[in-house]
Amino acid sequence: MRSFETWTYEEVEDIMRIQPVEKTPLYTDWLNAPSEPEYSPNDRQREGLEELRQLLFEEAKNWNEDEMKLFFIGPLMSLVNFKTPYFKPFTQRTLTIETPTVSASGKVDFLLAKGKVIPKLPYFCLHEYKQENRRDNDPLGQLLIAMVAAQYKNENKLPIFGTYTSGRNWFFVVLERDKYVLSNAYNASDDDIYTIFAILKKCKALVLNLMSNE
Repeated sequence: MRSFETWTYEEVEDIMRIQPVEKTPLYTDWLNAPSEPEYSPNDRQREGLEELRQLLFEEAKNWNEDEMKLFFIGPLMSLVNFKTPYFKPFTQRTLTIETPTVSASGKVDFLLAKGKVIPKLPYFCLHEYKQENRRDNDPLGQLLIAMVAAQYKNENKLPIFGTYTSGRNWFFVVLERDKYVLSNAYNASDDDIYTIFAILKKCKALVLNLMSNE
């Protein structure tokens, strides 16, 4: 069985028959979150985001992956508050995909999924917290194979949302059947952190809406 860590985005495209596109209506709607007031941070959240932004600005070039996770990504996800009665966050959980041509598995850093103890149906993957200067693998490839595994697990009923980070930079991805869209980078050490917060907050709302229409 092949590890997620070994995949490149080109291999995922070729073997899993997915293709990049510039945009889709769902992607455009998702990334429009900063213009919608309901996804803006309140005063408490804005204060927390500003503290995190300053900390990242000072430490992004110094932190390893575990430090990035503990001191920045975890607190940011707590401010977003992904828990609902219908799905919840999981960390370091294994996803597996088995098809006639592919056998792959890996631990995903952060999942939104149905389930209480074991993630059942995944909707969102945050994979690969990469430190600032590390360039030894392909974070997009690892995220895409995780998202395809999540897609197979929910039987392709719903789109899969995802993000990966490289130091201070965040990239957002949506996979819809055989097409995916990749955003430009958002720099969490400047005012983009408020955009990142809004996009994550809207992801929660979009998943709830898609579930209700399933």
